[in-house]
Amino acid sequence: MSKKGFTLLEVLIVVIIIGILASIALPQYITTIEKSKSGEAVVNVGAIRAALDRYWYQNYDLSTALLPASGDTNLDIGNPNDVTNKLYTYSISGLSGAGAERAYVVDATRTSGGVSYWVKWTQTNNNTGKLTRSANLGGPTS
Repeated sequence: MSKKGFTLLEVLIVVIIIGILASIALPQYITTIEKSKSGEAVVNVGAIRAALDRYWYQNYDLSTALLPASGDTNLDIGNPNDVTNKLYTYSISGLSGAGAERAYVVDATRTSGGVSYWVKWTQTNNNTGKLTRSANLGGPTS
């Protein structure tokens, strides 16, 4: 009479192999999820950037541009910080004054599990701008 089944050692080896594969896959999965969430930031940073560009072309001065707040219609978009289920917080800084070339920085930041993520558009003059992401989103750090 032959016995059929697995020994305890065989089952233990299979469980260890599954654990190793899971420990390799989980960090990659989390990175992929965060990269997909950064899509929200890219879209909203693009909308803010386009609104700032329109504002500059109308006024040739960005020093008074603000993200819309409580009825303020300074920029012609809604404030992405007012969205209920937003993932990122948005801000603008480095706004150029009257007579200067167009320059500003649009930041989107998020902290999850003690880790910070950011997406940033830096407009340095009328012709040069650059979108960057934090290194943990797969982008350069500058």
